[in-house]
Amino acid sequence: MNNPIWLFDLDNTLHRADCGIFQLINREMTAYLARHLNLSLQAASALREQYWHQYGATLAGLQKHYPHIDIMDFLRQSHPEKEVKAALVAEINLPQHLAQLDGTKVVFSNGPSFYAQTILDELSIQHYFDKVFGCDDFGLLYKPAVQSYHTVLTQLAVLPEQCIMVDDSAANLRPAYEMGMTTIWFGQTAHNLPFVDFVAKDMADLVRLWHLIDDKCFSKEVDKALKINEKPVRVNLDDL
Repeated sequence: MNNPIWLFDLDNTLHRADCGIFQLINREMTAYLARHLNLSLQAASALREQYWHQYGATLAGLQKHYPHIDIMDFLRQSHPEKEVKAALVAEINLPQHLAQLDGTKVVFSNGPSFYAQTILDELSIQHYFDKVFGCDDFGLLYKPAVQSYHTVLTQLAVLPEQCIMVDDSAANLRPAYEMGMTTIWFGQTAHNLPFVDFVAKDMADLVRLWHLIDDKCFSKEVDKALKINEKPVRVNLDDL
């Protein structure tokens, strides 16, 4: 695949959100709900979790049930810049690994764009990315809503077959696969699924995978499948 468009998820892909940032955001979301909906912290936490499980995002539940809430204010209050920076933990050797991935790199995050930009700036990796998309860039939708993928593709003026999507959420990869993107499930718990083309346990694994693709160290069947406009064949990196 020549000059691919890399669509990178942000949380638990470019940085380790589980090390503290997710807890911070959840705490701030809970506090916001408690203040603005006149709830106890316990009730607000339960509501936040309910919306997360029911709709896939707390903001989606707020949009549906409390349309008077200012969603952008909610997002800004729950992603405080100073605290986010303090809790940030990067993937190991992230800049060096990004530099080895040829093509155009884009952030495609369910978080707000200002939060994504804060992360990139703090990690000093902003210059590796040509574009940053957050949920506020695609109508406050979020992956895996199909329209969010179409919006990103339209704004980039690219075909799905040109894209490699890297995400720690398997659910977010299914629409990408069905649209024709190459999908990479990222993370230590990732494994083969029908809509996952490749698995990368960490950034070093992702770079190793890309070198195999770039050097065409595949069987003829896999090599053919990786060409633009051909549907990829699922491959386990450990088998190569």
